[in-house]
Amino acid sequence: MNPAQYCMTSVAPTVAAVLGLPALAQATGAPIPDILADLRGAPRLALLAPDALGLFSFQHFAADMPFLRARCQERMVILRAVLPSITPVNFCTMITGCALAGHGVSSREMTPRCPTLFDLLAQAGRVGAGCGRPGYTGAQLLARLAQLDGTAALPDDAATEEVVLRLARTARPDFIIAQIGGTDDHFHRFGPRSESARPKVCEMDQRLERMCAALTGLGYAVIILADHGQQETGDPGHPGSHGSEADEDCLVPCTWLG
Repeated sequence: MNPAQYCMTSVAPTVAAVLGLPALAQATGAPIPDILADLRGAPRLALLAPDALGLFSFQHFAADMPFLRARCQERMVILRAVLPSITPVNFCTMITGCALAGHGVSSREMTPRCPTLFDLLAQAGRVGAGCGRPGYTGAQLLARLAQLDGTAALPDDAATEEVVLRLARTARPDFIIAQIGGTDDHFHRFGPRSESARPKVCEMDQRLERMCAALTGLGYAVIILADHGQQETGDPGHPGSHGSEADEDCLVPCTWLG
């Protein structure tokens, strides 16, 4: 299998096309044909982002992620993060379709200087939700910009899972985007290929399986992708890092379910 490769700037145009929204004028990417072929016309879409679960870590831990591995064996493209390959920059790219020079967001407290998917949804009389842990990009950027604030009750992935599924069942937003932050935390602490990170990777795979089962049962199409990857630094005090143009930092797997 030799998956096609696209830029992170293709995510927002793909979401817009799936949901039948107008194109984002500033977007520099184009919709991803394979995803559109399967998901176009879906009434609702959820984008689940396991933070920093890049291609190299995915390949290293593939045996520990049976759910995600199986999905990627069926449907997969590779995305390249925009630079710098850090969380707020790339999450903003996911909702605007342009890189840092276009959206201007280099930290989670900033506001994009161009329209987002949430603006398109509002113009169409539809609703989007941004979800994530308090203090993280999912809450401080995505939830702040969305019509529905999906800030989790606690700073952990279980609370993020809970708020995503609760909103999907009760408010039924047309679009949900969620940052699931535990993998990034563990990769920074232990290294993105460390044995100490393996339990968190297993937990993440089980969480994605539960969330996808619940969301598809509620009529959502689902896209799974990370915002960036991570690389081993060789520094025991800070074993995992990202932000560079290295493939380890930039390449991420992307899969989807109808």
